[in-house]
Amino acid sequence: MDLKMDRIAVGARFKLSEIGRIRCPDLADKVGVVVAIGHRTTGITVLFDGAQRPTVLHRDYIKTNL
Repeated sequence: MDLKMDRIAVGARFKLSEIGRIRCPDLADKVGVVVAIGHRTTGITVLFDGAQRPTVLHRDYIKTNL
């Protein structure tokens, strides 16, 4: 199991990592909360502040230690 995955928990506040900001420039300045973690995939479901619907991001795009 990837150690980075252990640090990501449902309810954790996050912002995008450096690679996430490069790959998703429209989301670069946004922060939010982790709402679900895929156990068989690399996808993490997140809800950005002010958004009505969740978004799925690759776990490498998320930085939880604000």
